[in-house]
Amino acid sequence: MPSAAEASACRVLVLLQQHANNQTMTFRVDNLSAGYQKSPIIKNLSFTLNTGELAVVAGPNGSGKTTLLRACARALPLLGGSIHIEDRAIETMKPREFARYVAYVPQESPPAMGFTVFEMVMMGRYPYQQGVFGESASDLEAVEQAMERAGITPFANRPFDQLSGGEKQRVLIARALAQNAPFLLLDEPTAHLDLRHQASLLSQLKQWVKEQGMGALCALHDLNLAAEYADKTLLMKEGRLMAMGAPQETLTAERLEEVYQTPVVVKTHPLNGRPLVFALTSEWQPTIEADAPRLHIIGGGGAGAPLFYPLLERGWQVTTGVNNLMDTDEEVARSLGLEQATESPFSPISPSAAERAYRLIDQAEFVVIADIPFGFGNLENLKLVLRALERGKQVAALSIGNIEARDFTNGEALSLWSECLDLGLQVFTDFSDVLEWLQLNRTTHLTF
Repeated sequence: MPSAAEASACRVLVLLQQHANNQTMTFRVDNLSAGYQKSPIIKNLSFTLNTGELAVVAGPNGSGKTTLLRACARALPLLGGSIHIEDRAIETMKPREFARYVAYVPQESPPAMGFTVFEMVMMGRYPYQQGVFGESASDLEAVEQAMERAGITPFANRPFDQLSGGEKQRVLIARALAQNAPFLLLDEPTAHLDLRHQASLLSQLKQWVKEQGMGALCALHDLNLAAEYADKTLLMKEGRLMAMGAPQETLTAERLEEVYQTPVVVKTHPLNGRPLVFALTSEWQPTIEADAPRLHIIGGGGAGAPLFYPLLERGWQVTTGVNNLMDTDEEVARSLGLEQATESPFSPISPSAAERAYRLIDQAEFVVIADIPFGFGNLENLKLVLRALERGKQVAALSIGNIEARDFTNGEALSLWSECLDLGLQVFTDFSDVLEWLQLNRTTHLTF
């Protein structure tokens, strides 16, 4: 019967052969609690990371991202729960054995102690080196490939302590890649990199994950980088996992506002369809006097959103609608705390939604309609303009292009537009002219 040490070594060989054959391996975290001085920062957290998958941990400062990675890297003792690689609990592995499975890149750079870049990267081969035999041909090959992937080959012989912060970060990543471990943990790997190197690193990381069959768990502050490159995101708050899944599922405005405690706007990237996150702050919302004049904006598809803040900044009480839920105008209006009439996503404007908008229009002194196209789904918005003019409201239209080019209703919108013009609709081709018209009429209105 084999000894316990022999059985453990056999399991190591089986798992590493599984990785070499590009078979899926699993890094599993179950009900993890971890922290400092026996005080938990991470609380009952569970997730699974598979090889071939890039997962990003995101969350505000103090949410536990670094603590999670340190616990996964065995740099921090567990206070509860367990971590397994396949069926092996990581605490049962010897350090050299564990280093064959998991490579870890922390936030802070280690002391250089006079080592060159090449020597720093070669440290990643320690788990494979045998006693006094030194560097093997496979070690040299792994180091050369890792340096090339990280883009640091040109300064292989330079002292590590003479590098910039971004260059040092790339050396540490190369050292981790040289380990050829199936799982890679990276804590803020883009923190010291410029924009070009951030994109390059994460793009290459995603490529390595797929080609080498690695599983990477990466802590990032930048939600847009997380959205673009992650296969799945883990969203944390106060040591707890708030959401886990594809970026499109987790990085929603409602969830991000809950986690980060600040208003956000989430839109769709025009090239890859992934979320784009824009954070707003309290400074975005000027103080509006209770007796300030009211103005209603009719928009849609993002055409109204650029008008909101300039008008708030000039002291208007702004309302808007009808806006479809999840539309840019709806999300920006909600982030700015504007009262609005809304309709279900991708739905035509219903009579009830139109009536809610008209109640807001009835309370407003002025109405502005943005430069929007008209289809049968939103034709009701143009009818709202007509009703406002019939009630004697002052209405301005921002019309940059020809109305005929924006009519997709077989002429119905054009007919309504003509009626609006007959009733005094003011048309402007530049928003600055709209602002000037509003200011002039606002002064006249107050004087009257």
